[in-house]
Amino acid sequence: MSHNRSVDRNRGIFLGRCILLAAALLCGSCSFFSRQPPLPRQAAIEPNNAADEKFDGLVQSADIIYYPSESVALRARSEAAWKLLEALQRSGGSFALGWDSISGEQQVVLDEWANRSAATSSAMPRLHLDAAPGEEESGHAFLRAAGKRGARILALGRPSANIAMQSSEEFAAARIAEYFKEHRGEKILVFLRRTQLDQSQGVPHFVAQSTKARQLVLNPRPASTPRGRLLARR
Repeated sequence: MSHNRSVDRNRGIFLGRCILLAAALLCGSCSFFSRQPPLPRQAAIEPNNAADEKFDGLVQSADIIYYPSESVALRARSEAAWKLLEALQRSGGSFALGWDSISGEQQVVLDEWANRSAATSSAMPRLHLDAAPGEEESGHAFLRAAGKRGARILALGRPSANIAMQSSEEFAAARIAEYFKEHRGEKILVFLRRTQLDQSQGVPHFVAQSTKARQLVLNPRPASTPRGRLLARR
C-alpha cells in the first residue's frame, strides 16, 4: 500500500514538473516571438497636388522616414524631398537628415559646419556630394536649408576604407541606429538607394534589430501610380 502511494506521489511530481516545463517553454516561445521587430511601413507618394497635410501625417507617423535617393529632386520646392523637409520643420521638434550621397569620411566636415553655425556655410565648399552633374549645388542649397532649420546632417555613404569591413547597409544602419538611441525625441529623414531599402536585408531591417523606432519607407519601388496620388499601407 505504501509502495503504491510512493509510486503515485512520484508520478504526480513528475507530471507536475512536465507541466511546469511545458509552461516555461510556451512562455519562452511567446517572449521570443514578441522580440521580433515590426516590419517598416511602406507608402507611395507623389509630390504634385499632394497637400501639405499628407506629408505632415507621414512625418507624424514615423520616427525614421526613408526616401529613395534616386528620386531626390531638389531644383523645385514642390518636390517630395523639400516637402518632407518642410513637414519636419512644421512638426516643431528637432530632426536629422541622413544621406548616402555624402561619404562617411566627410562627417568631420559636417560636424565642423554645424559647430560654426549653418548660417556661415564656411565648410560647405569642401563638402562633396555624389550627385549628377549640375545637381551638387542644389544639394548644397538643400543642406544649407536643413541646417538653418536646426537639422543635424549624417553622412551615410560607406567610407572607401572601412576598418570594420561593414557592408554599405550595415554602415548606414549603424549610424542611424546610434543617432536614434542618443536622440530619441528626434525624427530622421534618410535618403538611400532603393537597393538599400530591402525589407529582409536592407538598412531598415538592420535598424530594427537594435531599436524600436517606427520606420516608414517611401516609394520602395519606382512609382507606377498616376501623378498627384498618395497611397499608404501598413
